[in-house]
Amino acid sequence: MEDPQIQALDAITTLEDEDLGPLKMQNVMFRLSERPGSICFTGRWLGQDNDEIYRDQLGLDPDQIAGLRADGTI
Repeated sequence: MEDPQIQALDAITTLEDEDLGPLKMQNVMFRLSERPGSICFTGRWLGQDNDEIYRDQLGLDPDQIAGLRADGTI
């Protein structure tokens, strides 16, 4: 990461993660002059979208989800 070429390309960026603090990660590799793009967040945490998937994709209602949680299935 100390390589002058890596630094000139801004190939490694640091983002603040809510749980982990500052996190170094690979930046967007190909950036266009008019729309360079950037990394906005470190990623979704494990299980963050589970309820949405259970509800919207699997069609489960809140009682079914609660039952699955209660018996340890999810």
